[in-house]
Formats: sequence, C-alpha cells, structure tokens
Amino acid sequence: MTFTTADWLIVIGYLVGSVSIGLIGKRYLGDVSQYLVAGRELGLYVGIATLAATEIGTITYMYNGELGYRFGFASFAAALISGVVMIFVGRTGFIISRFRQLKLMTVPEFFEVRYSRGLRLVAGILVALGGILNMGVFLKIEGEFLTIVSGIPARYLVAVMTGILLLELLYTVVGGMVSVVITDFLQYALLSIATILVTIYAVHFAGWHNIVHKVTVTMGNAGFSPLASPKFGWTFLIWQILLWLSIVTCWQTTAMRILSTRDPRTSKRVMTWTGFIFLGRGMLPMLWGIAALTLFGTGALDKGVPLAMIHGHAMAPIDAMPAMLAQILGPGIRGIVVAGMLAATMSVNSSYLLGWSAVISQDVVLPLRGMLGKRPLSSRAQLFVNRIANLFVSLFLMFWGLYYTPPGAVYLYLNITGTIFLAGGFISVVGGLYWKRANILAGYLAMILGAAGAIVPFFFLHWNENVTGFVSFSLAACGFIVGSFLGRATPPSEAILLAGKQMKEATS
Repeated sequence: MTFTTADWLIVIGYLVGSVSIGLIGKRYLGDVSQYLVAGRELGLYVGIATLAATEIGTITYMYNGELGYRFGFASFAAALISGVVMIFVGRTGFIISRFRQLKLMTVPEFFEVRYSRGLRLVAGILVALGGILNMGVFLKIEGEFLTIVSGIPARYLVAVMTGILLLELLYTVVGGMVSVVITDFLQYALLSIATILVTIYAVHFAGWHNIVHKVTVTMGNAGFSPLASPKFGWTFLIWQILLWLSIVTCWQTTAMRILSTRDPRTSKRVMTWTGFIFLGRGMLPMLWGIAALTLFGTGALDKGVPLAMIHGHAMAPIDAMPAMLAQILGPGIRGIVVAGMLAATMSVNSSYLLGWSAVISQDVVLPLRGMLGKRPLSSRAQLFVNRIANLFVSLFLMFWGLYYTPPGAVYLYLNITGTIFLAGGFISVVGGLYWKRANILAGYLAMILGAAGAIVPFFFLHWNENVTGFVSFSLAACGFIVGSFLGRATPPSEAILLAGKQMKEATS
C-alpha cells in the first residue's frame, strides 16, 4: 500500500462530505423538471462549474494521459479542437440557444417537436445505446487509477468499482440534477487543486527539457504534428471538428447543463467560458502522459515489457500516467489527488447515469406508451421510471466494464461509441433547425446510416477509428440530403418557429 493514514483521512472525509451534501438536494426536489434540469435555474458560475465537472472525470484524465503517452504533443490537437469548438458554439449560440428556448429536457425530445414521435423513439434508443456503451468502460479504468495510485492490490478492482458505483447511485437516484449540481461545484473546486498539483509535480520530476527530448527521440516529427502522425492526419482533424460540434450541442450530458440554465443568454456564456477550461482539460493530462513516457520509457507500448509500480496490474499504455503518480506524489498530496479524482469520477458518472436514464424514461418509455395509446405517466411515475432506469444502466456498466477491453486508445473508442448517435443526431438537428426541406424520411435515413456507419466498420470490420468516424458522419449527411429531396417537406412546429423568431429578435 502506498497510501498513508493522512491520505485515507483526506479521501474518506471527502467522500462523506460529498455524499452528505449531495443528499441535501432531495429536499429541493419537486417535479420531473427539477429532477432532470434543476428547474432551469442555473446561473453563470454554477453552470460553468457543473458543465466543466460533467465532462472532466478520472476517465478524462486517463484517456488524455494515454493519448499523450502514445502520441506525444501531437495529441494536443484534440484538446485544442474541443476548446475552440466550445468557444465558437458559445459565442454564436449555434443550436444551444434554440434548444434552450424550446425548454427541452432531453435531446431526443427535439426529434418529436421537429419530426415525429417515432423518430424521437429511434433517437432515444441510439442515444441510450451509444451513451451506455461509451460509459461502459468508465468504471474499470477509474478503478484501475485508484488501485494503482493508492496501492490497493489488483484483486480488489471489482470491489473498488462497486464502491464507486454505489456512492454515485446513492445521491443521483435520490436527488437527481439538483444533487448532481450541488456536488459538482464542490468536486470542480477540489479537482482544480488536484490538477494544478499534479502538473507541477509531473513537470518538476520529468523536466521540461527531458520531456521534449524524449518525444523527439521516440516519435520524431510525428510526436509534434498531428498531420505527420500515422494515427491522426486530416481525416482525424475533420472528424474531431464534426464530433466536438455534435458533442457540445447534442450530447445528452452536455445538453442537460445548457437546458438547465436560466435563459439562452446564460447558456451561451456558460458554453463560452467552459471552452477555455476545456483547453486545459485535455492538454494538462496529455502532458502528464508525456511525462510518464519520459520517466518510464515505452515499456507499456511494447508487449511483454512491463513497468514497475503497478501492484499486480498487467501494464497497458493507459496505466502509465497513474503509475507515474504513484511514484512521484508524496503523502498527503497523494490523498488530495485521489480525492480530486474521486470527485471527478463522481461528477461525470452521476451526470452520465442521470443523462442515460433520462433518455430511457423520457424518450423510450414515454413515446412507446403514447404510440400504444396509453395515458401519460404522472410526474411521480416518471421519477420512478428514471430511478429504475438508473439501476439497470448501472448493472450493465458493471458487466461491460469487466468483460470488454477497447481495442486501441480509449479516447478513440469513446469517440466511436458517441458517434453512434451523434453523427445522425447532429445532422438531423442542424437540418431540422436551419433547412426548410428537412423531413421525417431525412431524419430516419440520417439516424440509421450514421449509426450503421459507426457500428459496422468499428465493431465488425475493425476499421481505423478515424476512417470509421469520418464515414459515419458522411453517410448521415448523405442520407439526410437524399431523404430531404425524396420525402415531402415537414414544416417546423410553431414552437420551433417561435424559438427562431425570438432568437432573431434577441440578437437584432
């Protein structure tokens, strides 16, 4: 064990305080809108903190650290694209302002408002499928981080995964978005401190000159230029721009924060300022991964050449960064960092659990009931369905995390699973908001071809992730265009027309 008594006290104290504060949210919980979008009352600063915390978890640090370890400074391109795209969307209000004006609670809800209830059901299924497969690797990777850094033997990995999941379920199921937002603010503050500490330690122990030299010797120009890297190139950059445009506008967990703000103007400011945070969110953990490469060498990339300090774990590229932290962090600091990462883990996972359960209940169960002619569920019944969905999603996450290992870089796996919905979803949303020829057939073709373009090449044909993502978005766009000309135009609903008019008036 590398943890001292002081480290354990810091971590346990944080867990008790965080869960207790989260449970306070239950007393402010009323109807389903408060459960899912916090009553749409988030202001600027809380909105920034909760959006940043939602998309900055241990999994984020792990996959970005792995990118840095594998690809050097060339990986910074992904971080730059994510931040710049967020700032662009925040400044322009592209999609997000109209979404907030429509007072949606989930992204698939838009598909019924603009297209049809059937397409909302299809969108809900694809959102849930892509999101759950995406989140399926979180628990195992987060558990590996905690066991490696703390020194807990690898045989207790399942116990650690179970503990993380139960804590997240406790306040997410009970308090919904209110509890998640309350804990996000605390967790973001602690995570910021941990991030700064680790960056200082990593650069100090590895040495900046040594870091640059190691990348130069190991990777050459490919370690600095994404265009020179055989794993990246133009297809990667174009796919990443499209992907991040769709993530920040149509990814359920991100959209729920924007839909929870007080008004469209606040949503734009939240997105803009969070974009600057996203620049550091990617590049700093990538730098940690490069520091791990500097200290440990390429052992994790060469099968059969394990690194030390892994406490019974089979070494993999994604383990290099936490292995470095286990070696360089001292007592007390290690506890603060692990508490910060636990904070990150609980922020992201609770938000994702709430997001996918919301889609299952609001966009799969409710439309199915409507199509079968059954009466709508009461607000209390909707809350119950949300909580049951949370439990079932959690059980799947444990199963998938234990038995599935991504074939390559975790970041690219997460991108592909997200693309299952995002390719068709983003194209359909853009077309539905900004093109008069949009119709139901176009929406169906975009959703089906986009999903097929992600699932078949990656999981069955084992194509390169960049090519798969590029093909998925291309098929979705082609399907939407063809459907728009073959099918009869579906006029926008009064709600969409009113939202567009109000946005024009607000910007004029």
